[in-house]
Amino acid sequence: MINKHIIIARGGEQRSKLESYFQAIGAKTVSFPILKVTELQLTDDDLKKMMKGHRLIFLNPTSMDIFFRQMAEKQHSFKHPIQIEYVSGKSRKLLEQMGIPCMPARYGKASAILLGHDQQKRNHYSDDDQLLITHKLAVDEQYLQEMRILLKKDSWNTVVFPNKLAVDFFIKYWHVLKLGDFNKLSFAAVGNMVKAYAMEQGFSELDKNIQALLHTDEWKSSM
Repeated sequence: MINKHIIIARGGEQRSKLESYFQAIGAKTVSFPILKVTELQLTDDDLKKMMKGHRLIFLNPTSMDIFFRQMAEKQHSFKHPIQIEYVSGKSRKLLEQMGIPCMPARYGKASAILLGHDQQKRNHYSDDDQLLITHKLAVDEQYLQEMRILLKKDSWNTVVFPNKLAVDFFIKYWHVLKLGDFNKLSFAAVGNMVKAYAMEQGFSELDKNIQALLHTDEWKSSM
């Protein structure tokens, strides 16, 4: 059991398994900032472009959900392209549940249609990537002052970053709420690339105990 106050930085609108995991082992946690989704309508031209493509890559589960729901609403039949690819494990599970053959997203010669949100950080998957935006991702401002009170009231030890976007949102809104010098917090991150990115942005004190827990991957099975 650990006795720490941990901020779970948000890089997506869904509650992270990290929060459930650290609560289960004794930590006090808070998600920051709270994000909301504004869904956008894919046009008929967007859908035709996807259906004619060689590769369709889902950058996050929300984009995938929006795509299939809007396809059903428009009564389009889904004749999938040659290759369906995913970035997250959750997307993979959902595709498998629908019986759709899929594979992890990776760089390839064939052009790729990418489905994601407007703040999406992404790798290049071809020489001709085309990003179609399914939703906007933004901070839910109605919770900002409540968050400010909570974060100033308690002494928070460590911030955990699940992805690079979480680093950006955290720093931006930490400054907006005038919460002081963010790099006085220790940090931990999911994966070496996210850890390196956080250090590039000014974080320097790695919480080695929390980082070791993240390396075990036990948090991924938290409910």
